[in-house]
Amino acid sequence: MVLIDVSHLMYGKILGPEKKIFVILLGWNLNALEFCKKDRIVRQFLSWCSMESYIWSSNAKPDALHFLVALYFALSFPVARFLLDKFIFRRLSVWLLSNGSAPLRMNEATQVKITKCSESMWKLTYFATVETWVLKITYYEPWFGDSKGYFKDWPNQELRLSLSLFYMCQCGFYIYSIFALLTWETRRKDFSVMMSHHIITSILIGYSYVTSFFRIGSIILALHDASDVFLEAAKVFKYSEREHGASACFGLFAISWLVLRIIIFPFWVIKSSSYDVMECLSLSESYSKFLYYFLNTMLFMLLVFHVYWWVLICSMIMRQWQNRGKVGEDIRSDSEDDGD
Repeated sequence: MVLIDVSHLMYGKILGPEKKIFVILLGWNLNALEFCKKDRIVRQFLSWCSMESYIWSSNAKPDALHFLVALYFALSFPVARFLLDKFIFRRLSVWLLSNGSAPLRMNEATQVKITKCSESMWKLTYFATVETWVLKITYYEPWFGDSKGYFKDWPNQELRLSLSLFYMCQCGFYIYSIFALLTWETRRKDFSVMMSHHIITSILIGYSYVTSFFRIGSIILALHDASDVFLEAAKVFKYSEREHGASACFGLFAISWLVLRIIIFPFWVIKSSSYDVMECLSLSESYSKFLYYFLNTMLFMLLVFHVYWWVLICSMIMRQWQNRGKVGEDIRSDSEDDGD
């Protein structure tokens, strides 16, 4: 096996910790591909996976081996983000901040704004893409608006390839987000809350997949990603000093958070996972009891985060009211060191 050496790229023009992380992960991806091509045992293993339970087979059952795809997504996201940031997002951020005309004065404050704007563009692109994706997958399913249908025929529900890939993409994204929060993204004072949220979300995605609760899991992800689209759009407008766009998107964000996460999530999703699921699970069995209580514990923990952030959103609404419609310095955490 011949390893692909990319260490020389760390010197010369490519500097900075996030770029070194990109180079390391790029090397891992290239070497993994090279290893899979040349190693006979790995080829046999992947061949067996594709025949028995790998994600590419039609109507495959959920399997722990599928998370190999999630791992590859997790390693690929930093590469995708680096390339988009370098060639699109940073240039677009500079253009927005300069209003498309005069060149910017590149002081420290401007650099911070460009970095944050680029970060929000990346998240906006991701959340808008996966929200469109999950709605395309689930909207025309008969169980989309039927809470009892989330558990009908469990655990022998049909698992389509598109839903499997969506799940692995989301799982990979939140695994990546844990490490990005530690090493790449702007550190905020609600860091511990965000880290806990990412960890619980990753566990919930993996758990709902392997236990065949992927119908209700996809609905939960659809509810959550919608408000994140408006949040990141509001941040992009705020960083680029377009107050009307920031105010409009913040208003949509607050409404979507209230409706989707504070009303629909507990009174539709958690109600379904607490009561409708009983028609499918025999809670007299210890295994079923564990499935029931673990799923609902995770969902209630997510609800706690939703309420915590809703309190902060309400304080932002009050600040916006006092500022006559101008979005305040921070959109989400209300506690960032250098101000959003």
